[in-house]
Amino acid sequence: MTYSMTRKTFLTGLALAAGLMGSTAAYAEAEYTFRVSNVLSEQDVTAFGLNKFAELVSEASDGRIEIEVFHGGQLGSGVETFEAVKNGYLDFAGDSFANLATITPAFEIFHFPFLFESRAQMLNALGSDAVQTQVNSELADVGLVWFSTYEIGGPRNVGTSNVRIETAEDLASLKFRASRSPLEIGSHEAWGAAGVTVDWPGTPEAVRLGMVDGLTVPYASFYSAKFHEGGLINYILDLNFQNYALVIAANADKMAALPDDVRTILEDSAAEAQAWHVEFVSGYITENIQAMRDAGVEIYSLPDAEYQKVRDMTVDSVWPRFVGNEGMSQEKLDLIRTESGEIGTDGWGYSLGN
Repeated sequence: MTYSMTRKTFLTGLALAAGLMGSTAAYAEAEYTFRVSNVLSEQDVTAFGLNKFAELVSEASDGRIEIEVFHGGQLGSGVETFEAVKNGYLDFAGDSFANLATITPAFEIFHFPFLFESRAQMLNALGSDAVQTQVNSELADVGLVWFSTYEIGGPRNVGTSNVRIETAEDLASLKFRASRSPLEIGSHEAWGAAGVTVDWPGTPEAVRLGMVDGLTVPYASFYSAKFHEGGLINYILDLNFQNYALVIAANADKMAALPDDVRTILEDSAAEAQAWHVEFVSGYITENIQAMRDAGVEIYSLPDAEYQKVRDMTVDSVWPRFVGNEGMSQEKLDLIRTESGEIGTDGWGYSLGN
């Protein structure tokens, strides 16, 4: 079951956004104005990175280049806005790269469950020139380019409304909201659960109506969407089973056609904003976790034996099923694992508190 805006709604929103932008003096005076869609809310951890990007571009160009960011799915779902970028209707689109799966499998390999064991490994892989070159060679087939990446706030954990998961067997028969990523749905199925595809803007309502028992997203996404309010989510299992991030995709031809100085300012500002965001994320997520605890959400871990049972049954089911599929070759997987490097000692970069 899928909840999403219609194409008509998206185009209407885009036209409205363009009109609003045109009425703003600052944007009217800019020589270049770029629109960026972020499906996640303005309170989400990703929004801070994108707002920083817009600020840096304006500063670096003395106002000659302006970025207008539309948060919270104002211009449509992730799928719709990625399609709009692909077709040249929108400059940049941002969403979990799970929602690029219907356009290209180029990012799907990053969703292999338990692929990374720490934030350091994830950042190493996503920042690797070799990995980016490989992914961009695949994105070229659909006219896109990987422009930048922002952490969504750690790996996926398991939030439920009414069920406290204490054993691997407790996961069976539950229904979880899922993105469009086959690897996320495959992980749910490995547990004996079901993944129900719901686009992000419709997820709180799906949980409220009991259409799903919960969802699997990072802490920051639970917090920014206010799942800790009103009893929507009462339990979060700290499972850290799947990694993903917000990818900003651009139209490859439109980027290539930009003047060199404009493209350089955009790329340099994106790199600086990403570096700033890495420093920002840890403290922000720690605050999110404490706020959810204060609101009554129980955040807990499985006993080691049960954790290992969940890990083994997920990896043993999902990895053999997907290795070798388009965009998920063994060679690409080996490259990512090599570029990931050591686990390090900083875990996922945030504190779970008490």
